[in-house]
Amino acid sequence: MRVGAHALVLCAALVSACASQGVHLSDADRASLDKQPAIQVLHYETPLPEIRTGSKRPPPAAFDVRQHAAADPAALIAQGFSRLLDKKEKVKGLHVETRHLPRPVAADASFYRGQYRHGLVLELWVDEWSFSPLPADTKIYLMTLNARSRLARVEDGRVLWSAGRCSVGGNYASNRDMRLEGTELTSRTRLRKLLVAARDECARQLLRDFSLRRGGAEK
Repeated sequence: MRVGAHALVLCAALVSACASQGVHLSDADRASLDKQPAIQVLHYETPLPEIRTGSKRPPPAAFDVRQHAAADPAALIAQGFSRLLDKKEKVKGLHVETRHLPRPVAADASFYRGQYRHGLVLELWVDEWSFSPLPADTKIYLMTLNARSRLARVEDGRVLWSAGRCSVGGNYASNRDMRLEGTELTSRTRLRKLLVAARDECARQLLRDFSLRRGGAEK
């Protein structure tokens, strides 16, 4: 009985660990993508960035940083990821919505049944967008961007893939491309450059997760 109880606990732990990694796209679902009438690419509005303080000089307001960024990070990543899916995975029928969706993120894809009725939705949203001063030099800020993606069927909300995650920045020792001066937090040119670099890296990470087979070997 003790062994059986221990096995059940271990099994539950393993299931929990696997669930936390999300659903990987099965070979059958991957093969069915070409048969879909459409795949709607939806992106949720990114909240205002978190601007962390580290010096006596206060940083600009989050609203001002968002305004100078000129583009929503989730929309940029959705566009970049869709292009890679088309080019690298030959996924056709992708339609990127021009307008973002209000948060919170829908519980499941059946939420869109009244709007799309059939096909799939590929959702993307940003979990974190922040700027943090470097410990060694508080005049320099590091941008961090974390996002997630999910592919699901509209008819019944069944999730086909939810293992898509990307993380850009967040490491003070590296990611020099994600750094900028505090005075550049309201520089449209500099912010746009950072977001484009983050979009490209995030799209590559999401594609890697999408291409990963259930057995662990990439395509």
